[in-house]
Amino acid sequence: MPKVTALCYLSSIIFYGMGYLKTWVINNAVTEPMNTYDFTINVSLATGYFVLAIFFAITGSLFFYVKYHRDQKNIKFKVIKIPQLTKPEYDLDLYRRMSS
Repeated sequence: MPKVTALCYLSSIIFYGMGYLKTWVINNAVTEPMNTYDFTINVSLATGYFVLAIFFAITGSLFFYVKYHRDQKNIKFKVIKIPQLTKPEYDLDLYRRMSS
């Protein structure tokens, strides 16, 4: 796995955790007095962290996909020729029997 992919996945996990913690703060806000301004900031931060987590996951997957397909193009395959089978003599007769 490329280093960039691992870094993107790690960043995605970190941002997902930060978004989850902000969501946890919002869910526990019922017990604490919290004004609308604080609530809006926490919702915006949680949404931003989740968007960054998705962005880094997609970016890491894209780097992994590109690296994998670039390596696949460098592989040389050995072509094996398979001899053609000959048709039996009764092939035409069998076709006539099946179609009628």
